[in-house]
Amino acid sequence: MSKGRVTIVDIPIDNLFKSQLVSAVYTRLEKQQKNTFIVTANPEIIMAAKRNDSYQQAILQADYIIPDGTGVMLASTILSQPLAEKIVGYELLHTFLSYAGKQQKSVYFFGSKKGVAEQAAANAETLYPGLVIAGVKDGYSGIGQETVEEIAACQPDFLFVGLGVPLQELWIAQHRHLFPCSVLMGVGGSFDVLSGKTKRAPKFWLDWNLEWLYRLITQPTRGVRMIQLPIFVVEVHKQKWRERRYLAK
Repeated sequence: MSKGRVTIVDIPIDNLFKSQLVSAVYTRLEKQQKNTFIVTANPEIIMAAKRNDSYQQAILQADYIIPDGTGVMLASTILSQPLAEKIVGYELLHTFLSYAGKQQKSVYFFGSKKGVAEQAAANAETLYPGLVIAGVKDGYSGIGQETVEEIAACQPDFLFVGLGVPLQELWIAQHRHLFPCSVLMGVGGSFDVLSGKTKRAPKFWLDWNLEWLYRLITQPTRGVRMIQLPIFVVEVHKQKWRERRYLAK
């Protein structure tokens, strides 16, 4: 069972297995009593929250903040509070799509460049027969009230938002009240991968927790974002040092 949360650079990460997460999400969805906001926290998201108070407050509204990435798992080990399991956002997206297909649940894809979300939705329909596409909207068509109302009118069971960090979580936090029974999750660049526009790292790189390196090699422009990784590690060691001082008092 879950052992609560592990705080990493001021962000409380849920310490649970993927099976526990999806079971809880499906139960909430079937009861139709409340919505569920999931944040897939990686070092980039955690560091963005450290720099931006509004973004941090948006993340803290989430029902589940899960460890998406090797960096977060490493941080928990450094802090001597190892998390149960890495829960990769892209893989969780597929888990939810598979469930939605089997249960004939509706999904909405919002974000990415024009045509990408549409292709991602088409590929998802092929992969998961029974999937109901409630709607698709690219991220360049606007994020204002008209867009919000258009998406809310569909009341999808799952709303996947690919607007990038920090916009996607800010958008969800601001508008989640309009989706009383939906599962809402920011998915970053997952539409690019699902659509076939971007290739995911081969199995070898995934098995050795080197997806970040593969991305850096194949997408050099990500270098600026990757700078956050060593900064994140420094912040984790600072936290460990502060906690040790506190315990020593």
